Amino acid sequence: MTSTSLQRSFYVTGGTLHRDAPSYIQRVADDELYHNLVQGRFCYVLTSRQMGKSSLMVRTAVRLREGGTNVAVLDLTSIGQNLSADQWFDGLLARVGQQLDLEDELDDYWGDHERLGPMQRWMSAIEKVILRNLKGKTVIFVDEIDAVRSLPFSTDEFFAGIRELYNRRSIDPDLSRLTFCLLGVATPTDLIQDTRTTPFNIGQRIELSDFTESEAVILIDGLKKESHQEHGILNRVLYWTGGHPYLTQRLCKAVADDANVTGPEGVDRVCQDLFLCSRAREQDDNLLFVRERILRSEVDIASLLDLYSKVRCHRSVKDDETNPLASILKLSGVARVVDGCLKVRNKIYSTVFDTNWVKENMPDADLRRQRAAFRRGVYRATAVAVVIIVALVSGFAAFVAFKQRNLAKAEAEQMSNLVVQLNRTNEQKEAAYAEAVLQKKLAIDERQRAFDQQKIAEHKSEEAEEQRLIAIQQKALAERASEDAIRKSIEAEQAKTEALKQKEIAEQQKAEALKQKQIALDETELRIWEMIRDQKGPESLEAYLSLYPKGKFVTEAQSRILSLVRAQKMENFSRKESISENAEAATGAIVGRVYEGDSQAPVAGAIITATNQVSGLKRAARSGANGAYFIGSLPPGLYKIVITAEGFEPDIMDTFPVRTTKTNEIKPPFGTLRKAGTAAQKPSTKQ
Repeated sequence: MTSTSLQRSFYVTGGTLHRDAPSYIQRVADDELYHNLVQGRFCYVLTSRQMGKSSLMVRTAVRLREGGTNVAVLDLTSIGQNLSADQWFDGLLARVGQQLDLEDELDDYWGDHERLGPMQRWMSAIEKVILRNLKGKTVIFVDEIDAVRSLPFSTDEFFAGIRELYNRRSIDPDLSRLTFCLLGVATPTDLIQDTRTTPFNIGQRIELSDFTESEAVILIDGLKKESHQEHGILNRVLYWTGGHPYLTQRLCKAVADDANVTGPEGVDRVCQDLFLCSRAREQDDNLLFVRERILRSEVDIASLLDLYSKVRCHRSVKDDETNPLASILKLSGVARVVDGCLKVRNKIYSTVFDTNWVKENMPDADLRRQRAAFRRGVYRATAVAVVIIVALVSGFAAFVAFKQRNLAKAEAEQMSNLVVQLNRTNEQKEAAYAEAVLQKKLAIDERQRAFDQQKIAEHKSEEAEEQRLIAIQQKALAERASEDAIRKSIEAEQAKTEALKQKEIAEQQKAEALKQKQIALDETELRIWEMIRDQKGPESLEAYLSLYPKGKFVTEAQSRILSLVRAQKMENFSRKESISENAEAATGAIVGRVYEGDSQAPVAGAIITATNQVSGLKRAARSGANGAYFIGSLPPGLYKIVITAEGFEPDIMDTFPVRTTKTNEIKPPFGTLRKAGTAAQKPSTKQ
């Protein structure tokens, strides 16, 4: 890329600057607007054209999106002008839907509520679609608001609706998540023009000022001049532009493109060609806007130009927000506020819109030019008439010379008197016209003051009424809040009582369950004891002690085991030869537990069946509450063990030896059941 193309890409002299544009200058307004919107305040940036409003909006929108805020930007010039109110509001909602990814939802809502007016549908869609579908904060920028003046219908209700959304925050806290920012060439009083409607009196005003010398330093990077020349060149640029964003960028670009500019003299030459010559005054967009804004205003042009003349002559003119003439001078851009007074914005404006320009554009300028031409014509005609009369008199004969000379003298005096009379008449007419203009101006000023006073009085009355309504609403809200608090207190007490009641019932149910569980355990233990207490061998009793180490019959079981052991010892001495036969005829027992596979919880009520593989003898038992089971009176041999329970897959052990010489305990994993239908099945256990 060449050096020239780099220079041309650095400065931007039209349109909105990209968020990463190197020539963008950050001002106080950047942080002020961002922080106010983050805090949920309605804001408006209302100033003259080409001051950087749209560029400020774009950068602020990017910062808000990066912070997680939902952002929509509405350019009113892109909606159109030859529209009905229904089409205009629908266009606004469609643009919002496209940017917030709610296009279908908003389109459906608009079509489903055609019975509502366009304004009511617009506000209802914001509340019931946008706020309900989006989380967090939402900011809607409305740019080029002065475009509403070209619409064929009044937009007072649009801005009144925005004000209502702000005022209803005290009633509906959810509306605090919604914020508007208005930008354009207008004053707050221009937004709602119907004097019967409360003015647009909300929001934080953001002042967009001209570049200061320290802020404009970054523009040096695009000049591409010698380092010792750049500061002097930039200071001369600011001397002419006063830091006006558009004028400064454009003059800097022209200076950068002109290789012959090496100092302040070159800047003056470029500025003369760019802004000050007659051709430039008729072609530059910014100068044309300032001129048209002043001369095409709906106020008295003579009074407006008279006020501008005072400002240009450095007379003290206070900035009055209620004065429409001062507002027009500020919105045109020709004047700005310095220490509470109006001043011409910069040297370029002061030079272009000078005293001659003011005189040429006064409403009576053409009439004054015609009167001056008439006077000059009268003077010329009188002089010619005198010359002709003198020539005629000199041609007569000598004998009438004296008489004709006296006649010529008399006629000359008469003509002179006629000229004096004509001049006096013209002067009287001019004085009368000037007096009439002055009286008209005074009458207009008086009507304007009366109108302003009436408007202020109406505004105060409306504010008082609004404050009264707000006070009534706040009182009603306070009473409702008190009633809600009392109701919530009663409900809390009732809930607490109900909770205690439910807790008491739960404790009773728990105690009953424990009681039933204990009864079941006691019944199981009793059944097992009744089955084994009269058996001849100690093995079943030992199995009982293993299952119930703290059972009710522990003492009796231990006593029984001791007596059986003593009896066996006595029999061993007397019947040694019959041990083998008795061992074969003796019976054994099986003990174990049944568990659920996943939770390892005991399974009560399971059926355990033992089948002798030779004789086909079957014995069965049920597991107790703790999952324990006992099967006694089993002759020694090999048995097939099957465990079944409702809701579980059966568990099968094909071979299990039963002996009489020791306790036959079946240990896990056998007895671990899985729920019916479980994909992973445990294979049959073989021993």
